[in-house]
Amino acid sequence: MSILKDAINALDPTPSKKKEITLTLDLLYELAEQKKIIQEEWLKTQLRTAGSIENPSIPITNTVAWHSETRAYVKDNAANLVDTITGAIKKFISGGANDIMDGIGDLLAGGINAILGSGSGEQKEMHSYFIVVEAFSIMRFDLTAWQRRIEVEGITSSIENAMTFTAVKSSVDVDKITFNTFLQSYKTQLEKMQFGDDEIIEFIKKSKAIFELLKDNSKSLNTAPLLQLPSPGTINLF
Repeated sequence: MSILKDAINALDPTPSKKKEITLTLDLLYELAEQKKIIQEEWLKTQLRTAGSIENPSIPITNTVAWHSETRAYVKDNAANLVDTITGAIKKFISGGANDIMDGIGDLLAGGINAILGSGSGEQKEMHSYFIVVEAFSIMRFDLTAWQRRIEVEGITSSIENAMTFTAVKSSVDVDKITFNTFLQSYKTQLEKMQFGDDEIIEFIKKSKAIFELLKDNSKSLNTAPLLQLPSPGTINLF
């Protein structure tokens, strides 16, 4: 497993196949890079419209950090790819409880493995978002990923799949939602992580304390009628 550009540069095809393979790899790299740009623009739109009727997800005030990668891998190291992505994500989010980080990692691993299982010549995408209570802040974490499986003789010994993913960390806008609205999503996320009732109650108590600390009570709540928010951690394949 390696960064896609490095993997392409490391290939040394036979002279008879070089022209064909070079063209294929150039197209693969350009496709992956374009997908990464599309992912970033799509995420910007999702975050900008969050909390609206057309996008009833947890709203944010601003994005804090972005991270994008394009990777190449063969079937034998697909498991390492999942570990690499989830490991990078855990480092991306600091200050959260270890068990929450492990839970997010497990949910992401399930989604990533789902798109890695697509057939030859297929491409799949996923998007997932989570809520993380970090020290004295409440953050939203989004990840979108795309993968393309290839089947070209002379390439597949080194590259069978190309993948790109983009992660974004944003600050939740607590002044645009009630705690009950926030809880609707956060509780569902904790349940998906299979925490017990007592653990969930403790996490909710902590999140409520931080939520109230951050909320500006001088502002009137300006939000749409109560919406059914999509649960964080839900994997959407499209």
